[in-house]
Amino acid sequence: MISELFLLLGSLSFFIASLGLFRMPDSFCRIHAATKASSLGVTLCAIAAVLEFRTATSVGVAIAIVFLVFLTAPLACHAITRRLVPEKTRMPFTPEKSEK
Repeated sequence: MISELFLLLGSLSFFIASLGLFRMPDSFCRIHAATKASSLGVTLCAIAAVLEFRTATSVGVAIAIVFLVFLTAPLACHAITRRLVPEKTRMPFTPEKSEK
């Protein structure tokens, strides 16, 4: 029962991440939404797997999965962001100065 709840919460987190990809205004917000919500979703699904199988192997695999996601998701987000913004380009979410 509890594992199904964690799996449902993880799926909801993935759904929220996918909505963030469509609803956010620019690439930086989209990357942020996808990275944060999907990391939470993977963690909740891994907890559900541990609660369902209850073996030492499942705990080890779940820890490895969560570790790798938390290691690679921010790095991939940073690499994509560095590619989107050249060094001398103004960030798109800074307010524009009004010229009068």
